[in-house]
Amino acid sequence: MPTLYQIGRGVPDRDIPAPTANADSRLVDAFGRRLTYLRVSVTDRCNLRCLYCLPADADFPFGDRDFLSPVDLERLVGTLVDLGIRRVRLTGGEPLVRKDILDIVRRLGALPGLEDLALSTNGTELARLATPLREAGISRVNVSIDTLDGKRFHQITRRDDLEKVWQGVEAALEAGLDPVKLNSVLMSDHEPEDIDRLVDLTLERPLAVRFIEMMPTASNEHLQPGAFRSCEWVRERIEKRYGPMQSADPPVRTGPAKSFRIPGARGTVGFITPLSHTFCHDCNRLRVTARGELRLCLFADRTYPLRHLLGDKPALEQEIFRVLADKPAEHMLTEGNYGNLASFMEIGG
Repeated sequence: MPTLYQIGRGVPDRDIPAPTANADSRLVDAFGRRLTYLRVSVTDRCNLRCLYCLPADADFPFGDRDFLSPVDLERLVGTLVDLGIRRVRLTGGEPLVRKDILDIVRRLGALPGLEDLALSTNGTELARLATPLREAGISRVNVSIDTLDGKRFHQITRRDDLEKVWQGVEAALEAGLDPVKLNSVLMSDHEPEDIDRLVDLTLERPLAVRFIEMMPTASNEHLQPGAFRSCEWVRERIEKRYGPMQSADPPVRTGPAKSFRIPGARGTVGFITPLSHTFCHDCNRLRVTARGELRLCLFADRTYPLRHLLGDKPALEQEIFRVLADKPAEHMLTEGNYGNLASFMEIGG
């Protein structure tokens, strides 16, 4: 069977189109990569305690005490959109624990020049918010769900919220969010049955199920080493059951997932491979933390504060251009270096 990707750090897939790169974007790093995609963390709070994200005793008060306000987010994201960002995804922590999330969505959704506003969520609050989010400006949603088995869900998240999450998925479909993507992080003890049940959802439903190789951070070192399970292993299992899958990538891919379809299925199966294959060579993204810092790479060694410049747009633009030169060519995960990232809850992966 041909491999899913060329295996090896920094080896590009020559047959993969570059991400959308608007000619008018002024955000270009030292390697000529044009940056058009922004992931915005609106909180670092979460109501789940997933094994690969947080230790069991993690505790913090909920509230939006020193996070960027909706107005501040509008100013910061608006400046980046003026410079060439075209797609924005709201992340957390869990973004839907913010009581003002709909205000944030309305403000960002109205920014001139922004082409797409999406959301990543654990789904626990999605059933009540899917339709309001759609009406406020969210076009598509990613839901984190690693298993459809209630006992396994509790083991992974340390919570009994599987029913709430599934109700959120159903509500997202009913609200017309498109696509609805289900993200599943692969762990070494990931039950084959979990994978089978998630894949089977795509046969009858217009869902995009994506498997993600687990990336190391300071919070999940207890799962390393030996926790790596590759997307290649998953693909081989799927194709043993259903035969070769067909490519389902759009003409121009806008993210790192490589998508396939089981013949005749309504949905798709995708693979995100930060470990078995790095996709840094065509990275088109920046990240902003909930406290107004710019992060140039998920696994960078530092962040750059921008909050103090929100009242001075020329100075803010100048600082953004200045720090872009520090964006690294690629992450160093394959060498065991995950930068200063303590937990995915900080920035949303």
